[in-house]
Amino acid sequence: MSDLGFDAQSTFGSVSLVDRCGDFLHRAFPDSPIKIGDSHVETAMDHTTVNVEATRTGVPAGGAYARDVAVECRFENGVLTGFRWTKGPIRP
Repeated sequence: MSDLGFDAQSTFGSVSLVDRCGDFLHRAFPDSPIKIGDSHVETAMDHTTVNVEATRTGVPAGGAYARDVAVECRFENGVLTGFRWTKGPIRP
């Protein structure tokens, strides 16, 4: 089921916050194949923070855009309230 998009997965059942965060990352670059790598979930009393790392396989390693990217998604009661890049999308 990991090859299906977020919209199709929600038809089949519950979608994890990691899947949702990865989906937002993919939607930021819809024309570039992205392979989701490591992820980390941190839960607090009032929110959940999800970190997702990924590789943009269609991007050359030395190009202007970052090949390895990472994002942080913040959810409050299952609702996305924050999205920020922690690595990439443009190389420094």
